[in-house]
Formats: sequence, C-alpha cells, structure tokens
Amino acid sequence: MLDLVRGGTASSRADVARLLSMSASTASARVDALVRRGLLVEHSDSTARAGRRPRVLRLRPGLGSVAAVDLRHAVAHLTVADLSGEVLGSDRLPVSLDEGPRVVLGAVADAVLALASRSVTAPDEPSQERSGLQAVCVGVPGPVGPALDRVVAPARMPGWNGVDVAALGQELFGVPTLVENDVNLLAVGDHLQRPGADHRVVVTVDTGIGCGVVVDGRLHRGASGMAGDVSHTTVVGAPRVPCSCGRTACLDVIASGSALLSALGEAGVPTASMDELIRAVHDGHPLATGLVREAGERIGDVLSTVISFFNPAELVLAGPVSSLPPFVAALRSRVYASCLPATTASLAITRLADGGEATRAGAIRLAADHAFAAGPLAARVR
Repeated sequence: MLDLVRGGTASSRADVARLLSMSASTASARVDALVRRGLLVEHSDSTARAGRRPRVLRLRPGLGSVAAVDLRHAVAHLTVADLSGEVLGSDRLPVSLDEGPRVVLGAVADAVLALASRSVTAPDEPSQERSGLQAVCVGVPGPVGPALDRVVAPARMPGWNGVDVAALGQELFGVPTLVENDVNLLAVGDHLQRPGADHRVVVTVDTGIGCGVVVDGRLHRGASGMAGDVSHTTVVGAPRVPCSCGRTACLDVIASGSALLSALGEAGVPTASMDELIRAVHDGHPLATGLVREAGERIGDVLSTVISFFNPAELVLAGPVSSLPPFVAALRSRVYASCLPATTASLAITRLADGGEATRAGAIRLAADHAFAAGPLAARVR
C-alpha cells in the first residue's frame, strides 16, 4: 500500500481498494493505520473545481531523504531525493575507481552528507526539519551479488572484488546502504519513467557492456544476481582476445567501447576516449565505422538468444556506442534475421537518450525501498 502511494499509482483510498482488490472498509482501515504511524497524510485536492473535494493521499513530508550514487570510472553522480522520489539536490564528484572502495566511498560519503545537509527543510513546510538521510544506493559498473552487498568479479574495478560495499557504506554514510549494478538501476529507472512495456531488456554499450531484465514490471536479478550479464558470453569465430574472467573471446573484449578503442589504437588510429570514437564514426572514418558495425552484429547475435528465450516487448539501447546509426542498424538486422517473426512481431527497439537520468531514478527508488525495509522507518511499516 505504501509503495502504491509513494510511487504515485494510488492517490486515494478508492485507488488503494481497487489496486489491492480489497473492500473499501479494509482499505480505509489500513490507510488509517499508516496515517497514525506518521507515514501518510491525507488532504483535500485543491484542484477540484466543483462539489466535494476528494481526499488525496501522499507520503508525510519530513520523513527524510535518500541518496543515489552512480559510480563511473572517473566521476560519481550524486543525487539526494525525498522518499517519494523528488530530487532535492545533485552534484558531480571526480573519482578514480582504481583507488579502491574505501578511498572512493570515503570521498563520496563526505560529498553526499554535505549535499544532504543543504536541504534540511521540507519544500512546502519551511519550518519543518527533515529526519535526515535514511538510506543510500550505490550503483557500480560491475556485477553485484544476490544480497546487494558485494561487487562480484568486476572487469574494470581493481580492488573491489568481494568487498562488502553495503557494510562499508553503513560505516561511512551512517545509514543502511545497498549496492546494485548500474544497468539494473537503469532498467528500474527506465520502467519508472516510461511505464508500459512490463517485459523489457535494457542494454548499455559504453566502455563495457551491461544488460538488465524487467519481468512483469519488476527487475529480474536471477538466483545469484547475474541475470542479463551477457558480457562474458563467448563470441564464436571472434579473435581469441584474453578477458579478465580468464577465458578468451568474451563479448566484452570483442564488442565493448573499450575493445573498439583498443582495436583502433592497434591500427594506429589515435582514439583515446569514447568521445573521440563517436566523433570518428560521425566523421565517416572507415575503420571506426566498420568496427562499430561489427560490434553491433556481435551484440545482436548474443541478444537474439536472449530475445528468443525471453520474448520481451521492448529492447532498450543505451550508452554512447548505442547512439551510432551503424551500430543500431547492424544490431537490429541481426536480431530480426536470427529470431522468429512471431518473436519480433511485437518487439520495439528503442534508443534511450539519457541513460544517466534513468539510472539515478532507479537508484533513488531502490534506496527509498531500502529505507522502508531496513532503515529507521521500517518499524513504522510493520
């Protein structure tokens, strides 16, 4: 019930009764209980033009805030929001993941706590002091274990493997902390911002390759948290390039942005960053364009199996490489050539322009979920 209200799906007692298939009296009794516990408030809808004004449910202001940390290799995007998801402040912090979790998260914690302290009053009730930071969600560019606490065998995060980021976050932030793969957060946030396709696969192609899966409107993590991790799928017929997992010819070392930059460098084409790769393709550089097209074919081949098995309504593409027309055309061609027409008949392939915004929205939502499940507010919910 609380999730429905804070997510904006239910705004009245009637909505609660309808969505939860319960009687009006039962719904009212449960709403009253949450009001008494100080979690919900009910007020008259001032936008009603005539007749009796309906009563509107919302989270009580001043319950506190949550923080979303989107860790990239060279920068951390920080966002503080209230428990309904309204952004209160944001910042960017230069970091280097190579410095290890304690150094990076120590700097991040200082910045997050400073950012949270700059919003100490509820926007519509200036005299009401907030309850403070309730929970933090840290998004990382690597696999995460099923308990949402540890990074597991990341390809480009030296010193992070097996580290209990949740415990370290609790120590540094002083509040319950969870860690999640950044593409899983992107999948959650994308579904929040663009509801509709409850079965979707979200793929990002940046320096690495990530994939998140949404089933029945919910993130599917799998038995060990690895659902959707296609980056270590062996690419048949590809060069035997060594991978950080100890094998060769994994998709990540064949078709990721890092792999493309490495191939261009070996060919004597000076491209030191993703921006330079994108520029080379836009300028029509033959080798860069050919490599990007080949990457689209390789990733399309792997995703064809995922799509045939899962039959999603939407394939969402994100990341800088996915913005390139030769890549998208090659990937689309392979998917439609490899899957049955009945599988792709209702498949929409969508390009997501701002994956960062969706990632942070997903992290805010998971942090708020964690606040009500494991933070000081949990006792009021039970």
